[in-house]
Amino acid sequence: MLKTSLKNFAKNLLLLFVPMGLFYLFLLIALFAFVGASASDLSVAITQMGELIGNSADQSSASVTDFLSYAFAQINWTGNPVETIATIVNTRWIQNTVSGFFATLNQSSEGFEADFNQIVGNFVDKIVADFTVAVVTVVLGVILANYAMRFVLRRRTAKRNLKKFVIAHTLVPIVQSTLLIASLVLLSVLKLYSLPLLIVLLAILGAISISSAWLIHRDGTLKLKEVLTFKNVLQSMGVLALIALINIVVAVVLFAVNALFALLLTIPLVIYSANILDVNTESYVCSLIEQKTAKPQTAE
Repeated sequence: MLKTSLKNFAKNLLLLFVPMGLFYLFLLIALFAFVGASASDLSVAITQMGELIGNSADQSSASVTDFLSYAFAQINWTGNPVETIATIVNTRWIQNTVSGFFATLNQSSEGFEADFNQIVGNFVDKIVADFTVAVVTVVLGVILANYAMRFVLRRRTAKRNLKKFVIAHTLVPIVQSTLLIASLVLLSVLKLYSLPLLIVLLAILGAISISSAWLIHRDGTLKLKEVLTFKNVLQSMGVLALIALINIVVAVVLFAVNALFALLLTIPLVIYSANILDVNTESYVCSLIEQKTAKPQTAE
């Protein structure tokens, strides 16, 4: 199983462009949508702030004029330009003037602070909403890339039965992903027991992969106990560990070059690897079924 799995992993490596393309497409859509929505929200917020400041300044023109006169009098604008700039920087004149300006508006214009905070709060809420939509879009891209990868790899052996399709394309990935996430959480907590936990995880994932392959391709001739043996689970664990190691090595090498570059390439690679593992297991189970159903040849 190990030799065949590595051979299939290398032979189908070009299919890595399938999850890469879909993942990058949804990532770009999410990025441009987020930037566009954020720019629009920022424009609305700036417009509202400008109107609020303008109206408040009109209501308290005397106070604002007195404050600005006082603030600008603190700097010698006719002196050496270098010294003027140095004074502005050293005294934090810009920050103090802006904060003083808003404080003056707040004191002299009723409800200014509440209205201003509401505008800022609405802007932050919209940014959070836009970011949530962007994250959901990226997650949908990952899910679609996973489905596409599973379909492409199973285009010759995939069952048309709806029940088996749901098992192969939905239930198994959900269970495997849940186990991986739970294991990562446990590994971060139980650091001293990381190796035993990792071994248990590999055994469970291997058993799930073999069981799901049997459930999808069984035809009544091969029993589960004939497939789910210690030897087969051990071999599946070895394949999982080896391909996981390949993913980790690639991720570490890419991370040394650039963290973002590593993330953009590692996610499609993980999607590809997870699916090729299940396909390898299904191929192995199918071969066992063929061996059992093959009629013995009669001697001539």
